[in-house]
Amino acid sequence: MYFLGFMSCFSIAAQDDVGSILSADVTKKIAKGLNVNFEEEFRTHANFSEIERFSHALEVSYKPFKYLKAGGVYNLINLNHEKRGWEIRHRYYFYATGYLEVRRFTFSLRERYQSTKRQGVAQTATRANPKLYLRSRLKADYNIRKSKFTPFASFELFNTLNDPQKNGINQWRSMIGVDYKLNKKSELSFYYRYTNYMDEDDIDKHYLGIGYSFKF
Repeated sequence: MYFLGFMSCFSIAAQDDVGSILSADVTKKIAKGLNVNFEEEFRTHANFSEIERFSHALEVSYKPFKYLKAGGVYNLINLNHEKRGWEIRHRYYFYATGYLEVRRFTFSLRERYQSTKRQGVAQTATRANPKLYLRSRLKADYNIRKSKFTPFASFELFNTLNDPQKNGINQWRSMIGVDYKLNKKSELSFYYRYTNYMDEDDIDKHYLGIGYSFKF
């Protein structure tokens, strides 16, 4: 029964776009609460058979106290577009995240203003460039007593801000995974991510991801 249920879920996913995400990031503490982070990311899609994108991100964040964090990011994206081939995208975003601890759970709400400029793509009456989004994400982490594993789950909404046709929520994303602490400075993250596109022309996406983080 469990096997049939698993195969049924996999069959549904196979009708969409299935891929992988590999990432690594390094964080350097500059001062109390102030950090600089650099991340490299690589993605595949089309049932892991094609490169979808690779990107480089530089982030500056500040955490004035335990329950609040804010920051800004510049992200250079090389995307393998289905129709236009490889294109460069310049993305920047600003965010603020609030945290709430309830027993062994940590809940966080992040609001993120995002702008993505596509190089060599003209703005038209039906297509904005840059694209502006407000992304709202709710996340929950669970601290297992005396364990190196920290399971987590999140849900995120994408709200367009300058769509020439109509602004509104045009996609949502859910994720479930676990962080594994290797030592005081580094950890691994394993997760599954699903993105649902409300536009009928877009294919929903499933990713299996592995990330490595190092702090010094």
